[in-house]
Amino acid sequence: MDYNGLKKDLLIVGILVSFLTPFVRSSINLAIPFLANEFTLSAVFLTWISTIYLLVNAILYIPFGRIGDIYGRKRIFQYGLIIFTVSSFISAFSTSGEMFLFFRVFQAIGNAMIFANLNAMISSAFPVNERGKAFGLTSMSVFVGLILGPILGGVITEMVGWRTLFYMDTVIGIIAAYAITRFKYDWIDAQGEKLDILGSFLLGISLIAILYGFSDFTSSYSLFLILAGIFGMSLFYLVEKRAAFPLINLDLFKIKRFTFGNITALLNYGAFVSVGFILTLYLQYLKGYSPITAGLIVSVQSVMMVLVSPFAGRLSDKIDPGSVSTMGMVLTTIGVALMTLITFENALYLGGLALIIFGSGIGLFYSSNTKMVMSAVDKRYYGVASATLSNMRSMGQIFGMGIVMIIISTVLGNVQITPSAYPELIVSLRSSLIAIAVLSAVGIFTSLFKD
Repeated sequence: MDYNGLKKDLLIVGILVSFLTPFVRSSINLAIPFLANEFTLSAVFLTWISTIYLLVNAILYIPFGRIGDIYGRKRIFQYGLIIFTVSSFISAFSTSGEMFLFFRVFQAIGNAMIFANLNAMISSAFPVNERGKAFGLTSMSVFVGLILGPILGGVITEMVGWRTLFYMDTVIGIIAAYAITRFKYDWIDAQGEKLDILGSFLLGISLIAILYGFSDFTSSYSLFLILAGIFGMSLFYLVEKRAAFPLINLDLFKIKRFTFGNITALLNYGAFVSVGFILTLYLQYLKGYSPITAGLIVSVQSVMMVLVSPFAGRLSDKIDPGSVSTMGMVLTTIGVALMTLITFENALYLGGLALIIFGSGIGLFYSSNTKMVMSAVDKRYYGVASATLSNMRSMGQIFGMGIVMIIISTVLGNVQITPSAYPELIVSLRSSLIAIAVLSAVGIFTSLFKD
């Protein structure tokens, strides 16, 4: 077997799919107004376009990671890629909002199958001293997708229509699907074991309750959902302790690099997502910039992520990846802390500096953290480890945005943002940045637990 050829093909596939799904998620946001007009959709229905995607992933990430360990990571990855590509193509022919949302669910299923196993496949194919470089390149591709999604998505949607976005996704998916058929090798490191159905159910329901509770924390039932989710996780723990083939081997959480690496990933991704949202509000409402201009300014951080990620990956092959991820958290915290000092007078130079430092921190952290977490576990658990890390990033997104929503609703209230409310908006955005800076500082602390 040409093992170098296998690694090359796998890396090509990893780069393509790492670009594809962030591009889809970020580009579809700009198409939402067009979908609303064409299908006469309510505001509540529109929120489900993103919410359903996140919830489906929350249910399925870890079970599909475990299934990959048992039945073959490449097989589950390939099936997921096919499901994602076909559902993207059919989505382009949607004739109603309900039809679009239905195939959105299948896109989420395919995405869960893909990203529950991608990092596991890379860890299986690449030796430890080469994984950082591989993760650096796939991380770079993620950030390229996040940059080009809003830019190309807006241009394509306005010029030729939102359906063309899904045609593009289909083409990329077909190329990736062809590339992965070039090698026949698969990784099955837990063959003969069985999937824990009860544990999968309990974990899925618990995560849905927690994530949905945090996604709408200002509602009357959010606290109940979060507490119910915590209770469900307690039942999950008891079931896993007694399961012959647990969904997650709880002994993994005795490994500090695995446990604290995942916790730090949650905090880092919470900062990443929420800072972009805060800055978008600031630039459009308080500075008066157009959505395109605001998007280009915020993309400075993503450009830095693209530039730094490959370097961070190579660096984590030469020195301890835990140290690289700690450096990333330090820069992330400094970047957010500088943002809390932005005023109308210094917004240009201080804001630009903060975005450069913040983006560099995220870029340093992402690939090095992935390598540290994946290298901490035995190869039998690569699928579960990969899926757990993906899930923590999704939970970080909801957690970070939940904190921002709590602060904005407390300071600003449930009112329309008008010039008369700008003083409260300024206070709420600055308070949100302070809270995110504190969380990032906690991330520095958790990233130090490596041994």
